[in-house]
Amino acid sequence: MQNILTKSEILEYGKKGVKQIFLEETPLMTDLAREELERLGMEIVVGAKAEAPGPRTGPSFSGMTAPRTAPSPGLTVRPAGSGGGYGGAAVYTGRGQKPLFKEVIRSDKKLVGTFVGTPHPVMTEYAGHLGFDFLCIDSEHNAMHLETVQKMLQSLKHTPAYGMVRVPTLTYECVTGALDIGADALLIPQIRTADDVVRLRSFSLYPPQGRRGVGPSRLWDYGDGLSGSGDMNCGTNIVIQLETVAAVENIDDILKEAEDFVDLFFVGPGDLSMDMGIFGQFTNPKLVDTILYLREKTRAAGKRLGVFAGNFQAARSWFEKGFDMTVVNSELALLGAAVSREMPALRTAIGEQN
Repeated sequence: MQNILTKSEILEYGKKGVKQIFLEETPLMTDLAREELERLGMEIVVGAKAEAPGPRTGPSFSGMTAPRTAPSPGLTVRPAGSGGGYGGAAVYTGRGQKPLFKEVIRSDKKLVGTFVGTPHPVMTEYAGHLGFDFLCIDSEHNAMHLETVQKMLQSLKHTPAYGMVRVPTLTYECVTGALDIGADALLIPQIRTADDVVRLRSFSLYPPQGRRGVGPSRLWDYGDGLSGSGDMNCGTNIVIQLETVAAVENIDDILKEAEDFVDLFFVGPGDLSMDMGIFGQFTNPKLVDTILYLREKTRAAGKRLGVFAGNFQAARSWFEKGFDMTVVNSELALLGAAVSREMPALRTAIGEQN
């Protein structure tokens, strides 16, 4: 009989405090089971002779058969002898050992991402393997709705990159909608005052901290993950964008109001330069000094700060100035830069005028 390890069975193991499920052969697993395995920090040890503990009333996992010997999609293999005390058994963990994006943001890791404006999951699936820590799906400045953004997040699921979503504006619908479809983080534009942060908190956090509603969304495995236990806000990950003169003037109040639920801030030099009346003058000392002022303010508050970079050289420069994250332009801009750089040489090589 072919056995499938389901999410409900993983949950039962979790209730019993099981951290390792010992199997003789690789099981078939549903996607929801793999996600729950990762969330609970559990491992499947394949090649062990121990009987698997658990609630299953059907055929025992010990001795079960499976028609495939390769790991299920989204599972990575730790080879025998690679550590962990598992002897010769191969160990599979859900989606590698990818922690919550919130944990990565709270670490000292320097983060590199890019904006994605192409409204199609193939783009995020491809770009997710290019070495970026995250992709920021930009629904503020591009024509894409929640159904499309959800598909783009789904295509990122089994890539190394996380999925951040820049929402169009600060409304309950935009914030809760993007969180419910499973964004690893939200980038909130046009935050100008502490009152904006108060509204953001109420939209993004469940009671009693906020007033966000809960439902059977993708975030909660379409209802299967709603257990009513634990801190439901623990994975909510909000990034505030600072891009106006008002935000600079109100930065102390913004930082104070955001203290307990925002870990990362982000500077948008384009809009900030426009609001300052020096649009596009990215080397203007007035703009640079203002951005560095925000760096000092956020650092003093114990918060991390990211900034937009037009290219990789600019990203290196910002990191050298003490920034924690850069968003390097967009996928289309990077593509355009590569083509613009190489096409003239090709035209010359084939005897055509540039």
